[in-house]
Amino acid sequence: MRRRRFLTVSGTAFVGGALAGCTGSEPKDGGNGNSSPTKKDGTGETTGESGGGNAGDGNSGEATTADGQFSLVSSNVPKEVVLSEEFTLEFTIKNNGDSVETFESPIEVNGSEGGSQQSGSIQTDEIPPGETTTWSTSLTYPYVSTVNYLVGAFEKSFSVKFVAPTLSVGETFVSPNEVAITIRDIVLTDHYRYETGDGRMEDVESDDNRQWAFVTVNAENRFRMRQALPKGETFTLIAGGRKLKPSDIAKQEGKYELDRFGSRDVASGESLAGWLAYEIPADRSASDLAVEWRASDGSGSWSAQWSP
Repeated sequence: MRRRRFLTVSGTAFVGGALAGCTGSEPKDGGNGNSSPTKKDGTGETTGESGGGNAGDGNSGEATTADGQFSLVSSNVPKEVVLSEEFTLEFTIKNNGDSVETFESPIEVNGSEGGSQQSGSIQTDEIPPGETTTWSTSLTYPYVSTVNYLVGAFEKSFSVKFVAPTLSVGETFVSPNEVAITIRDIVLTDHYRYETGDGRMEDVESDDNRQWAFVTVNAENRFRMRQALPKGETFTLIAGGRKLKPSDIAKQEGKYELDRFGSRDVASGESLAGWLAYEIPADRSASDLAVEWRASDGSGSWSAQWSP
């Protein structure tokens, strides 16, 4: 007879807080906030470029304005950023003319998916002839997407890929609509017990070469108004490269389950905790598994993944 691994899981509880229709983040102060012009010497020393595909000059040579007044000496733009983490756009600009000038240019923003991020602008302090100034701004973006930042004066674009975070079990991810998700634990068992309708306790063993993974989820509404918490089927278990939906088992006590009439709306500060069960091969260990949550709103989509 197989050794039985008994399971204890946390119960479901509403505890007495994210925004439906969040439109994402934008450059602070229209793209000019947190800018930090710093004058350098006239050597035009370049730190090189980073970031995704560039347009305009075919990513070769030094980009200049149409009248030749200014050059983009260097740029510092990340190629990949975890969604909602702060990053910096930084450009070093040289004045090629023979008089003191201020550089100005729009920055157009567009993404591969929905999600608005307002276009902004670059405006530097006055740059003496032959000298350079570095302009920068700090931004965030909340959706999984590739976003292009086009510096209009140089006709040059920089692509940033925004990717889902990879978390450890026990860590919390806060979505753009301010739903906070925590995967509390992943427990494996080949046996569970449940209470029948007449009050008897029934034991269930898994089939040969199979077991269950019980994943404990906590979802909290951190938005200032009521909103819906995610359904259980939005959480998938990744095992051996396969994505699995929750299994329908007889046990109900402690399950992550919204009310039986289908309402998912909860007040600010309320949360729901409970387990979801997944049937997986018996030879898998918890270290082989990951839990993924995917969701979206009217502006874009996001995801997060947890591993032990």
